[in-house]
Amino acid sequence: MNNPNLEQRVAQICGLGCRCVREIIAAWEQDHITVESEGLNPSERAQVLSELKVIMAVYDAR
Repeated sequence: MNNPNLEQRVAQICGLGCRCVREIIAAWEQDHITVESEGLNPSERAQVLSELKVIMAVYDAR
């Protein structure tokens, strides 16, 4: 991810904790808009979602 704004958004969302991140991923996968997606266009939201999934895959692998 080469966008500092999106990287910051990912960090903010991760700061909410694993449970919240999983809830956000589930909501976004169903095209639900959440507070955390405010200000993101669909492409940006997809990029953030992809990064969140990669991060959570590390935890799921444990």
